[in-house]
Amino acid sequence: MRAQEWLMLLCVFHVGGLAAQALPNQICLNAEVSERQSIETNYRYPPRPEQRTVVDRHRFECTSPDPVGDCFVRLLACGIDDQVEQDACGDTRGWWFDLMVLRSRLLDPQGQPVYEAWPSNPAVRRLVGHPYRVVEDVYRTWPHGGGPATVYQLRDNRESHFHTDQSMPVCYTMAHLLGFFNGVWNTKREAEQSLEEMKKQSFLGPDWRGAPIRYELFYNQSCKSVTGGACLQDVAEVFRQRSAEIDGLLGRRWEYFWEQVTGQHTQAGSFTQRLVARVVRADNALANWFDALGNAVLAKITALSTALLENPPTAQDTAGHTARLVRAGQRAERAVLVAHSQGNLFVNAAYDAFLAHSRQAGALVGEDTGYVAAKVVHIAPASPTLRGPYVLANTDLVINGLRRVDGTYLPVSNATLSFDKKDPSGHKLLDTYLDEARPLRARIRQLVTDALDAL
Repeated sequence: MRAQEWLMLLCVFHVGGLAAQALPNQICLNAEVSERQSIETNYRYPPRPEQRTVVDRHRFECTSPDPVGDCFVRLLACGIDDQVEQDACGDTRGWWFDLMVLRSRLLDPQGQPVYEAWPSNPAVRRLVGHPYRVVEDVYRTWPHGGGPATVYQLRDNRESHFHTDQSMPVCYTMAHLLGFFNGVWNTKREAEQSLEEMKKQSFLGPDWRGAPIRYELFYNQSCKSVTGGACLQDVAEVFRQRSAEIDGLLGRRWEYFWEQVTGQHTQAGSFTQRLVARVVRADNALANWFDALGNAVLAKITALSTALLENPPTAQDTAGHTARLVRAGQRAERAVLVAHSQGNLFVNAAYDAFLAHSRQAGALVGEDTGYVAAKVVHIAPASPTLRGPYVLANTDLVINGLRRVDGTYLPVSNATLSFDKKDPSGHKLLDTYLDEARPLRARIRQLVTDALDAL
C-alpha cells in the first residue's frame, strides 16, 4: 500500500539540522555509472549536467482536487467522540480518523546539505544528506457515519524538512589547484613570491565560488633542461663579465642589459645611446664596447633560444610535473596552470602529458576522453604554441628579443602598456604583469577566474 511504503520511507530518513552552506558538486556518482569509475579516476569534469547535479529520486507531488485522491496517505490518529484511541481503531458509528496526506516531497534548493570530509582530500567534501522539504495536510473523516456532513475536514497544514542519502547519488564538492610555472629568470624565492601574490585576496584568495584553492609551485631551472647546461643566467653572466672590463660601470644597470637582449641599444633615445652621448671620448671606445657587448649577448641568447625551443623540457622534467598533476587529479582537484615566460614551455609539456594520461584513464572506465581537468593561462609566453589564452605586453623587451634573435614564431603582443622605469624590461611578472598599479593584473585575473569557472 502507498501509506505503508511512505511510512517505511520516512522511517529510514534521518531528520537532521542544517549543516553547511550548499557547495557546487563536481561529480555525482549513482547506480548507472560504471563500477570502475570513482572520484579518483575522474580526471575530467563530467560534460553532462546530470553527472554534476542531484537527481530528485524521491520527488512527489499530488495535485488531485480530491482531499485524498491518489496521494500518499497514512493514519495519524483515531478515536470516538473526544477520546483518542492509542491501540486500535473501531469500525462502528461515530469513530473518526485523522489522515496525514502527503502533498509534496521535493529537494529543497534553499536547504543546506550535510557534508563529511572525504579522506583522500579533506578539502573535498562528500554530500551525505540531501535536503528535502515536505508539505502535508491533516484531514479528519468519519468513515462509518455519525460525523459532520463534510466527509473530509481539513484540520492542519504542515511543513517539515529532512535529510537523506537513501537511493541518492554520491556527490563530491569542488576543490581547485592553482599551479605556477615560473620563468627561468626567477630564483625559487622569487617564484614563491609570485605565487604568494596570487594567493592574495586582491587577486584570487583562498577559494573561488565556495570551493577551496590549493596553491603549488612547479619550479623549474631551464638550464638543467638544455643541452650543454645553457640558461638565461649565462646571458646575464656575459653582461657582468663585460661590465668588469670597464670597472663594473654597468654591473647592476640591467636596463642596459635588456637593451642588448632586444637589440634596442642602437635606437635613438635608448639608455645606451644617451650614455654614449654623455661620454666624450675621441676613440668612441664606449660605443665600440656596447657593440661588442651586444654581439656577445645576442650570440649567447641565440644559442639559448634555439636550445630551449628545439629541446623542450626533458622527459624527467615532464614526468615530475605530470606525476604531481595526476596526484592532484586523484585528490579530485581541478587545476588551473599559470605559466610565465619560459615556464610556458614546461606547462605545455606537463599539460600534454596529463591530457594523455587523463584520456587513457577515462577510456578504462568508459568516460569521455576529450576533456582534461586542467586549464592553462599563459603570461608573456616564450613558447611558439599555446594551450590556453595568453597576455603579452607590447613593451615586453625580452619576448620581442627572443622573436628577433632567430625569427622563431612567438605569439603577437595583445596588450598595450606604456614604458615604466620600475621594470625597463617590461617582462617581470611582479613588476609588470601583476603590478597592482597597472591594468594587466585585472586582465590576467579574469583569465584565471574564467578557467576556474570552466572547470
